[in-house]
Amino acid sequence: MADIFTPQKRSWVMSRIRSRNTSIDLEMKRLLSDAGARFVMYPKMDGNPDFAIPSRKVAIFCDGDFWHGYNYTHGKRLRKGYWRDKIEGNMRRDRRVSQRLRYHGWSVLRFWEHDLKKRPEMCARKVGKKLLKKNKKRGFRCHKAPTVV
Repeated sequence: MADIFTPQKRSWVMSRIRSRNTSIDLEMKRLLSDAGARFVMYPKMDGNPDFAIPSRKVAIFCDGDFWHGYNYTHGKRLRKGYWRDKIEGNMRRDRRVSQRLRYHGWSVLRFWEHDLKKRPEMCARKVGKKLLKKNKKRGFRCHKAPTVV
C-alpha cells in the first residue's frame, strides 16, 4: 500500500514527532522529583538516556510503544519493509546501548509508554527499589526509603 501523503507532507508530519519533553518523559520527571531523586534530564552520555542519576549510576529510558517495538514479536509486526526495518533497528540499538551501559557499571531501567501512562506507581516503585539497592551497594545508610507515589 502506498503512502497517503506526498514525500514533502510525510516529512513535515514526521518532523512534528517530538523526542524530548514528551508526555511520558514529563511523567517520569514528576515521579523522580516526587521520589526526591537528583537527576539529569537528557544527559549527554553514551546511549542518550532520557534521565540519569549520576551519583548512583542509573540510566532511565522512557520507550514509546510503537517506536521501540512493544509486543512486536507477538504478532504486531508491520508489513511495510521500511517501518519493519526501522522498528527492528531501534530494538537492536536499545539492546546494544543497555549492554554497553551495564558493561560500564550503570544500571539501566527501561519503561514502556503504556506503563508510565497507566501504572505510574509501579514505575515509581521500580525506581525506588533501584535507588535503595544502589544505596546499599555503596555503603550508604538509608533511614527511610525514598517516598514514591
